[in-house]
Amino acid sequence: MNRTHWALKDEDLFEILHSAGLIDETFANSAGYLGRVEEMRFKVALSFPGEKREYVSKIANELKKRLPKGSVFYDRDFTAQLARPNLDTLFQRVYLNNSELVVVFFSSEYETKEWCGLEWRAIREIIKNKSDHSLMLMRFDNATIPGSFSLDGYIDLNQYDPIQAARFILERVRLGEPHSDNS
Repeated sequence: MNRTHWALKDEDLFEILHSAGLIDETFANSAGYLGRVEEMRFKVALSFPGEKREYVSKIANELKKRLPKGSVFYDRDFTAQLARPNLDTLFQRVYLNNSELVVVFFSSEYETKEWCGLEWRAIREIIKNKSDHSLMLMRFDNATIPGSFSLDGYIDLNQYDPIQAARFILERVRLGEPHSDNS
């Protein structure tokens, strides 16, 4: 009759145990992913060349602070799951089907990178399907990217730091999918 118990609700138990020094970071997942990447649904997926990783990483970290766990696709958060054959088809699934908003970071390097090219194919399919609300374009420079046009709207990252860029992304996430006038 003298038993007591306590419960954690709405908290990440592994994060609490890690903070208390009871487990190591293997169990505490700061990235926040919650399952198999091919089965997850992301609010935001980031497509960028490796040369811009430092800038984009700051954006990803800010997004992960402000969005629910597991809702940001940033490749480094899924390193173990991405070490597999047929990664190209997985990336196409993530960008084309499993993400509400795909943020593309254009630069001269983006156009020349093999992986960016594969991602860009899926992104062009989004454009073809007229799902413009699902894309957000950002630019580091004025590189010509086949399939993009001069009249496409974008954010010039030379004018904004990563925190400001993350706020723009969060605004688009908050606004979500456009509502039909027929409803």
